[in-house]
Amino acid sequence: MPSNENFYVVIMAGGTGTRLWPLSRKERPKQFQKFLSSRTMIQETFDRAVQVVSKQNIFISTTAQYKSLVLEQLPEIKENQLIIEPMPRGTAAAMALVAKSIFEINPEAVVATVASDHAIKNVDEFVVVITTALETAKKNEGRMVVVGINPTFADVGLGYIKMGKEFSNGKRRIFFVDSFVEKPDKKTAEKYLAGWEYLWNASYFIFKAESFLNLVGKYMPEVLEVLNIKNEKEMAEKYKNLENVPIDTAIVEKMDAKSLLVIPSELQWSDVGNWGSLYDFLKDSMESSMIVKGNHIDTGSKGCFIHSEKRLIATVGLQDTIIIETEDAILVADRKNVGEVKKIIEKLKEQGKMLYL
Repeated sequence: MPSNENFYVVIMAGGTGTRLWPLSRKERPKQFQKFLSSRTMIQETFDRAVQVVSKQNIFISTTAQYKSLVLEQLPEIKENQLIIEPMPRGTAAAMALVAKSIFEINPEAVVATVASDHAIKNVDEFVVVITTALETAKKNEGRMVVVGINPTFADVGLGYIKMGKEFSNGKRRIFFVDSFVEKPDKKTAEKYLAGWEYLWNASYFIFKAESFLNLVGKYMPEVLEVLNIKNEKEMAEKYKNLENVPIDTAIVEKMDAKSLLVIPSELQWSDVGNWGSLYDFLKDSMESSMIVKGNHIDTGSKGCFIHSEKRLIATVGLQDTIIIETEDAILVADRKNVGEVKKIIEKLKEQGKMLYL
C-alpha cells in the first residue's frame, strides 16, 4: 500500500442501477446487492480500495437516501467520510462536490473516483493501475488520468477511448487521449476490437483536487458558484437546480488533449450494466453454461441465468434465458435482449406501479 497520505479513493455510490431490475431497486440498488459473492458490490469495491490507500482516505459519494445503507454495509467508514449530494445531478456535479470536499480536507489531495458497482476478477491489477494513476496525476499537475481497459470482445454497450501518442514508458505505458468515443454499433465495435488504440472506458477519473476545481471553474462556473455558498441549506437548494449532466460531456471532452492521459489495463472487468453482462462476466469461471443462484432444478436447458430468492424455479429446454425471482416480481427475458428491461421500468412508471421500482 502506498504511504502517500495525499492519495484518496472516492467510491461513487449514488446510482439506481435499474437495468438489474427486479433485484436492483431504488431503495436498494445494485451496489448494495450481492451478485458475485457473500459481499455486496460496494463492500467488494471497498475491499479493493483499502489496498490502494489507507482506510481513512476512502470516502463515499452518495445521496441522503443511501446514507444509512452505506454506514450499515461499510462499518469501517465514519460518517465524516460520506460526501452527501443534496440530490442526484449527474456525475459532473457529484465529482465537483467530491473535489471541493476533499480539497477542503487536504489542499494537496490527489483523488481517484471509482464506481461502487463494478465487478473485477484480478484485484491486483486494479491496485497497480489505480496506484499508477494517482502517482501520475500527482507528478503531472493540471493533467487528468483515466483508465482504459483492453477490450476482449466487441461490446456495443460501452464508450471507448482512442489512445494518441505515447506520454511515458516506465513501469506502465501511458498515452495521451486522442478522443472519447460514444457507444458504437456492432460493426464499429468490431473495428475497435481489431485496432490496438481503442480501449473500453472504465469511467475511472484520477486528478489533483485543486486542478479539478479549476476545470469546474472554467467549464461549469455555475456549479462552482453553488458549491462556494457557505450556508448549507441555501447551497442544497441551489444544487437541486443545477443541470443534470455527465462528467464526460460537461468537462472531460472539452479539455485540451495534452491535459488528458490514459493508462491501458488488462482488468478482467465488467460494469455489470445488465443481466446479460453479468452472465458474460461469470460464465468464464463456470464449467456449465447455466449460472444459477438459489433454488433451481432443470432438464435440457443451456445458456441461462437463474436467480431465485425463495421459490423453486424449474426450467425445461430453455436457451439463453434470464429468470430473476424476487418477493414481489419475476423477470423472464431473452438473455440477448436484456437491455430492454429499461422499457419495463418505463411502463411501470406509466402505469403508476411505483411499488415495484
